[in-house]
Amino acid sequence: MSNVSGTISVNVEFRDTTTSSGVQSLKTITLREATEYTSGKVAIVTGTVGTASATISFNSTAYKNAAGSAVSFSQVQRLAFSASPLAFLDVAAALGGGDAVLVSRQNEATLVDARESGSAIVYTTAGTASYTLVLYGT
Repeated sequence: MSNVSGTISVNVEFRDTTTSSGVQSLKTITLREATEYTSGKVAIVTGTVGTASATISFNSTAYKNAAGSAVSFSQVQRLAFSASPLAFLDVAAALGGGDAVLVSRQNEATLVDARESGSAIVYTTAGTASYTLVLYGT
């Protein structure tokens, strides 16, 4: 049996300082969110895309847990995506249509809530790109 636990967190903090007539001014913005998971399912998909896109099915039985058993999702809830040098993750189908494309450059991580059971498409616009996609759900 496999037990899943983990954390997805986002931490954004910027400071803007200036000094005028001997008086220092500081403006800050902070956005923080962290969710800890003590159950559920997780899958990690890695690959390379070039002129052909890659379709990632959330219902694939190719995903294996730590015990080697197949992992299938009834619903993927969150997606984390990273790629280099540049790739796109089209999650419009996973979000029920519309425009929903995540972009990752130089391994910058992006994150989206999915709440679906479909698929996503990974593609690049020039050359080739390596990517990692983390699926979390039930």
